[in-house]
Parts: sequence; structure tokens; C-alpha cells
Amino acid sequence: MNYLEYRKERETEVSSLPIFYAFTNAQLAEELSKRGFNGLEGISEIYKIGKTGGFYLKKDAPIIREYFNKPHKSLFELMQDKTFAVDAFLYELGNHEYVINYYQGDWDVCSCFSERELEFAEDKKYDEYLREAGYDDKVIGYFKIALAKYNRKAGFLY
Repeated sequence: MNYLEYRKERETEVSSLPIFYAFTNAQLAEELSKRGFNGLEGISEIYKIGKTGGFYLKKDAPIIREYFNKPHKSLFELMQDKTFAVDAFLYELGNHEYVINYYQGDWDVCSCFSERELEFAEDKKYDEYLREAGYDDKVIGYFKIALAKYNRKAGFLY
């Protein structure tokens, strides 16, 4: 499995869950109405998923728990494979326009591979972010390989 296949598989699985998204009270009221509540009166019947804007009904908690508690090969595990990791880093370097994203490119790209929120700092580089995410020198080396390929493709020689 490559990185894009992994992303598509996870996206398909998660989008099949009974999760809905709302970013304003009006959107939340609309989503609750679709689920049989009278607008925001149903707010006591939902759980919020962190800072994602995602919600689910309390009655659907067992479905959500079952999915997230079943064993999945984690992205962290998959990143231990050189081919997978280099492919993944290359994709995200391009996706985040790394070549023009000078001040936060490292943070943007490395955040894609962390299960926890990485702390942004202008003077931090990719190796520090990847260590903060729990990766070792091997995976940091894979990032260096991907970055060299990305820079060559972008026309940089270094």
C-alpha cells in the first residue's frame, strides 16, 4: 500500500461513520434538525470530536468507539518503511507548496505525520518536528531523501 492508497482507505472508512460537521451554531442546528431534533435543543445528545468541527450522536458512540479501537496499521508504523515514507513526504511537500511556504513549511508537512499537535516555532526545522512527533533518525533520513527529490523536481540543485 502506498501513501495515497492509505489516505483514500482511511478517508473512505471514516466518511462511512455517522459523524457530521458544523462550524457555526446555525450549521449545528441544521445538522441536528436533519437528525430529528428541534435545532440546538438536541445539543445534549451529541459528542464533539476535539477541535475538528466533527460531532456524533451519543447513541452512535459504540460505532465510533468500535472503529477507533479496532486495530489499524498506524501511519506511524507505515512511515517506518522507506518507500512508503519517501512517497508520503514527497506528496505532502507538494501538497503544502513547501518550496514557497518558507516560514511554516516544515511544520505544515510534519504535522501531517503526527498523532499529536506539533508546536510551531519559526526557527524549528523538520528534524525537530519529526522528533517531537516521535520519529527516529531513520525516518528523518527518509524526509531528507524526499526533500532532495522535491528540490530537484522544483529546480533547486541542493
